[in-house]
Amino acid sequence: MRTLVLTLEYPTRSSYYDDWKDAFAGSSAFAATVRNILPGSARRQIAREIAGYDLVVVLHSCTADTLDYAKALVPALQSRRGRLVSFVGNELNLPWSPLGEKIAWLKRIEPDIVATQMLPEFGAWLYAGVGGRILSLPHALNPQVFRPEMPQEARPIDIGARSFRYLAYIGDDDRNRIYDYFAAGRFDPPLGLDFSTERRFDRAGWARFLNRCKATISTEAGSWYVERDDATVLAIRDHVARTEGGFVLRAGSGSPLPRLARRLPHGVKAVLRRLLRRGPLRYEAVSAEALDFAEIHRRFFAGRAKAPVYGKSISSRHFDAVGCKTLQIMFPGRFNDILRAGEHYVALAQDFSNVAEVLDQLRSLSARRRIVDRAYEHVMEGHTYRHRLQSLAQALEQGAPASAAEARRSSA
Repeated sequence: MRTLVLTLEYPTRSSYYDDWKDAFAGSSAFAATVRNILPGSARRQIAREIAGYDLVVVLHSCTADTLDYAKALVPALQSRRGRLVSFVGNELNLPWSPLGEKIAWLKRIEPDIVATQMLPEFGAWLYAGVGGRILSLPHALNPQVFRPEMPQEARPIDIGARSFRYLAYIGDDDRNRIYDYFAAGRFDPPLGLDFSTERRFDRAGWARFLNRCKATISTEAGSWYVERDDATVLAIRDHVARTEGGFVLRAGSGSPLPRLARRLPHGVKAVLRRLLRRGPLRYEAVSAEALDFAEIHRRFFAGRAKAPVYGKSISSRHFDAVGCKTLQIMFPGRFNDILRAGEHYVALAQDFSNVAEVLDQLRSLSARRRIVDRAYEHVMEGHTYRHRLQSLAQALEQGAPASAAEARRSSA
């Protein structure tokens, strides 16, 4: 089917956006044209072209950090003749990228399929009332990029990782706790560690780095605390605004700074982040990294019920590590019921009480090989991007429940 794939491309963004884009471009099931909605001239052209396609796909990047660019396409998406699949990026509460706005946007464009990276029950709960079909399509492996290239015995780094810190707004500190524990480096005998929360890699660089690591650390993505209306994170935002001194530039829709930053190269953006973190002029999304998690959690999350469904998911970084045959050390979780503790990764107790046993497995070449080989075979058999697009094609062939948009198109 003639497919228009919409993406939002700027110099510094998550590599999995490129993996999804490349998967569509190389798929025999989708005669895909990929278009970047960032330039205003491109959006105007895209709006004129949408009616000519059998299928329009909105990728995660179009909704993850901002809806500023995607909103301009609402009228054209509403009047489309073909079907519409919308992925959703960052399915958690952030004040400058609220879930409530994303849900409202989905209701306006009336997608035939909402593709969630979360578990099916989470998608059904979060997008209830949007219409159309909710399809769970988590991230996957791109084996053309993330592949084993360095033998296990030759890898010079024991544990390596790159990750931005989770913000106190999320109410979940697992990623920061596991990162801080290993970054402290108090191990006997010492481990070769390579961690950073500042320096990031492009896609090819990330693959090379993983191939130099015997192991990496990670956690499930997402948060236990998810709301459709973003009430808690908006209350935290108001609290921070009242208690912080100095002048803070607001993030989110209408703010000119993120629009500028999306066009900057990574090095320039990193310098700008440092300047806006603690100076007299600060940027909200950057200064939030310095918030006291314990204080925010005590004030806004302690004693509060978690979301009624499991709100965490597997992420692209898990598949990247599997593809490079890099051992993963992680707190136990569901990982979309794809990765299993002890079989596909080494489970670290939440209180770190079994760290000695974990490090024994890391230091054992045979144990490490056994786990990474099993994980690699498992993912290659059913969890590459080719498999994800096969699932999407099958869902489209089966047909989704008639949405308001389909009914309107049928009567036109």
